[in-house]
Amino acid sequence: MKLVLLIAFLTLAQASTPSGDEILARAGAAENLTSFSVPVHFNVHMKRPIGVRSQVEGVVYYRSPASAALVLTKVPPPIGSFFKGPYQLALAPQVWPSQYTITTVTGGASDAAHTLVLIGVPKVDDPSIDHVEVVVAQADYSPLAITWFYRDKSTIHLTMETQRLSGAALPRSESIEVNMPQYGLEATATYGDYSFNVPLPEGAFRHQ
Repeated sequence: MKLVLLIAFLTLAQASTPSGDEILARAGAAENLTSFSVPVHFNVHMKRPIGVRSQVEGVVYYRSPASAALVLTKVPPPIGSFFKGPYQLALAPQVWPSQYTITTVTGGASDAAHTLVLIGVPKVDDPSIDHVEVVVAQADYSPLAITWFYRDKSTIHLTMETQRLSGAALPRSESIEVNMPQYGLEATATYGDYSFNVPLPEGAFRHQ
């Protein structure tokens, strides 16, 4: 009888533990959202190839189920010579579940930081990205950070503070660190007021 109860308990525990893909889906859940736009202000400190600080303005767009883009609207020189146009950076966690398959989950009850680390790979073969690491809160799976590891040894590390709006965990602020052969920079991003379920400019997604 004890063996039967033990097996039943272990089976139930295994069934109730979400997979890595399910955790990522919960982190990026946005059932009530078809789209949003939000202005973003960046404080940028470029370190390479030149040392300069600048204020940059942009807009982040999201369209269900899996499109997101950053459009920079004001980039003063000399930083403007490095950045222009739309970027398909996944600043919004709502697009992560559609982009990555989680292969490994670490952390859990023994983790003093109370976080889970999800290791994932692109769902569609990407010659530039080797893998990603997503950090979520153990309690509610809210997204905390993501790091992109590129095949040329470049990295982009993003940490975020989120807020729950329209049933989704959406960025309030972010810290970004970029290390690439061509340039390196650090930036902080402050998000403004979100506009939900609104028409979006098609040009924002033209590279997708």
